[in-house]
Amino acid sequence: MSFREQLHAYIAQLEQRLRWSTLLRGLAVLTGSALVATLVLVTVANALAFSHGSVTAARFILILALAIAAAAGLALPLRRLTRRRAIGTAEATFPQFQQRLTTFAERDGQYPFIKDPFIELLAGDAIDIAQSAEPKQMVTDRRLWASLGSSVASFAILVWMIAAGPGFLGYGASLLWTGPHRDKPALYDLRVTPGDAVVRRHADQLVSALPTGLQSPSVKLHARFQGSSKWEEIVMQAKAAGSFAGGYQFLFAGLPDNVEYYVTAGPMTSQHFNIRVTDLPAVKQIRVTYHYPAWTGMPSETEERGGDLRAVTGTEAALDVVTDRPLQGGRIQLDNGQQIHLTGGQNNVYHGAVKMDRDGVYHVAGVEAGQPLRVS
Repeated sequence: MSFREQLHAYIAQLEQRLRWSTLLRGLAVLTGSALVATLVLVTVANALAFSHGSVTAARFILILALAIAAAAGLALPLRRLTRRRAIGTAEATFPQFQQRLTTFAERDGQYPFIKDPFIELLAGDAIDIAQSAEPKQMVTDRRLWASLGSSVASFAILVWMIAAGPGFLGYGASLLWTGPHRDKPALYDLRVTPGDAVVRRHADQLVSALPTGLQSPSVKLHARFQGSSKWEEIVMQAKAAGSFAGGYQFLFAGLPDNVEYYVTAGPMTSQHFNIRVTDLPAVKQIRVTYHYPAWTGMPSETEERGGDLRAVTGTEAALDVVTDRPLQGGRIQLDNGQQIHLTGGQNNVYHGAVKMDRDGVYHVAGVEAGQPLRVS
């Protein structure tokens, strides 16, 4: 092998060594940036209770940070790592070459297929110097292992945080990288009841809010009534059970029109809900006919103005419910969950029967009032 070929092989080794160094350093920059960005973004999103907006923004910033780190740490350095740059780095590390490598590269590039005695002589001198200037001295193994170790450590910590990290850091890292998990409870939550609702005009409606994960937040209800463009802000009151365990509540009293509302608790914001006001049917009269068990020997008895149901066990109470307007999907709802569908509807009179075998409460679906049901 000629001196010229040997020097080409030496320069290729220098270039390969620098390429490995650049690649491993770039991976360390990428994984380190991913870890640091995740820690910072999770901390910020936690301060905002991992709201939808904060998580979306954090994911966008994370992707942007990874793109910048990949470009600055990997793509651009690898693209700039040309043969000329490798030679320049080698001569800066080993000044004893005294520009021999640069001169060789320039002359060899001009006359690659010509046997130039000067190039052979120059290559021979450079090879003699290269004996004491190994590529491992320019890029040490320690440097390569340090970059690799840093990359592996950052990646391992990041994977651990995503898979099993404790507290808000683990929850936030998993949320940023893998999205929400239905089998994993939310770290922060704001439950609002009744959500969307339909109420009778001029009726009251209680709204309750239960924030979890926050200590003593400021809970406010924001409401906008139909026909108004202005949002009204109301501080919700803590329930008697305590500001954390019992939640918060606000009573819409005598609602005249539809209202849109949402609740904020510290940095958390609920979705928007609507309370629709409608003219629900009202019960004008409940006629009750008691059909007593045969063993009592008692004849059937009718109450024209019934409501409360009182009878012995086993009695069947036949109800004729008279409303002031048609009742859609009318049914009798018992407090044990049983539903009894009403029939009829002619002249707004509906029929149903309740088998009395326990104490309880019933109401006619679609109207306000509930009635007690007592069995003796």
